[in-house]
Amino acid sequence: MKKITFLLFIIILAARCQADDGQKFRNELSYSKIMSYIYQKKYTHKIDGYQIKCDRTKVLVWGKPKKFNASHPQDSEATLVDLEKNKVVRTFGLSSGIFGAGFLKDGQRLNIESGNGVMIDLRTATEINYDYYFDTEGKYEECPDFKGRSFLRYSR
Repeated sequence: MKKITFLLFIIILAARCQADDGQKFRNELSYSKIMSYIYQKKYTHKIDGYQIKCDRTKVLVWGKPKKFNASHPQDSEATLVDLEKNKVVRTFGLSSGIFGAGFLKDGQRLNIESGNGVMIDLRTATEINYDYYFDTEGKYEECPDFKGRSFLRYSR
């Protein structure tokens, strides 16, 4: 019985350490590290704005394309970056300008404020199609503001 109790104690302790390491990563991801992750990437677009998820695991960076493509003339592009892995997840072409973005409270979706809005599933990095206008009022995640959480080159 003592061995089983000791084994359970070790398992719980190991699980807590792993959880603490994940939290430590987010807490140690300083402003300067986040900025280097954002600005050192090579995007196909300029940086006109970005929005960081409250838990500092993802950021959406957007702007005008650097090169105009006459066969596919998108007005704006947005790139989803995984800050934990420091890698680009996916770039999206949008047919209208981007005014902002917001991660939803459910932690699974991201809304790009462009035209009627573009919803992104964060698990699959794909667009979610709605047959109706999705009302985001009160649905964005809320957290204490932190330095560099968002940037808008062109204020609303």
